[in-house]
Amino acid sequence: MYACLMAGSVAAQNVGTASSKNKVMDKSPKKSREALEEYNVVCRYDNGDVYEGSLRDGKFEGYGIYRWADGNSYQGLFHQGLQENEGVAIYVDKSNTYKGQWHLGKRHGKGVLTMSNGDTYEGDWENDRRTGFGVFRSKKGDVYMGQWSDDLRHGRGTYQYANGDVYIGQWVNGEKEGYGCYRYADGSIYEGAFFHSEFEGEGTYLYTDGAVYVGHFHHGVRQGYGIYRTTNGQVLSGYWTDNTLVDDSSKSKKKHT
Repeated sequence: MYACLMAGSVAAQNVGTASSKNKVMDKSPKKSREALEEYNVVCRYDNGDVYEGSLRDGKFEGYGIYRWADGNSYQGLFHQGLQENEGVAIYVDKSNTYKGQWHLGKRHGKGVLTMSNGDTYEGDWENDRRTGFGVFRSKKGDVYMGQWSDDLRHGRGTYQYANGDVYIGQWVNGEKEGYGCYRYADGSIYEGAFFHSEFEGEGTYLYTDGAVYVGHFHHGVRQGYGIYRTTNGQVLSGYWTDNTLVDDSSKSKKKHT
């Protein structure tokens, strides 16, 4: 069976078993004594795909090059018809290139993906997905170093933004979630709970002027009970809504931004 790399896909699947029905040999293959292996074979298929390399028992085996009719290609090692071990795939439909390890026709192990927009990922792959430890670098200067699962940032990691901000902490399905610390380029710092990449729950915010807020956040703003200590030592405690102190147990109602 032969399968084309469909538009938008990023993995070749079962580029597999040679069949006399849909291949044309450009030249007579060299055969081993056991008549199981064929070398320097060129197979051209009705759908426009081309395979150059070795066959064993009618399947791609060893080093070979497979070119799809749409321009995508794989160059590397095969085992029983599938990409295996080391190889390079070029996806012209996305202008992406992957160089690294494969298993059962999918990216698996260590590898580097270079994307058309200049972004790169270098790290672990599992079943054709970024999974494990990896480093993502964007063309604009962002860098993420940490854990991944199913192509998303997941686990503990550090994201350094091009503008100088840094986040160190937990991620869930690509979002900042759990406990973390966000340091802004201007020197202000938030440390505490996150949910869907926003301050959510208990946390501490240190402002650039030296003021400190310790308390509850909701959707990224002071909301719930908290204590705000100003630079001159004044303490404002009570319940906050949208960064505004609305129930002032310190008897000093005031809005802070």
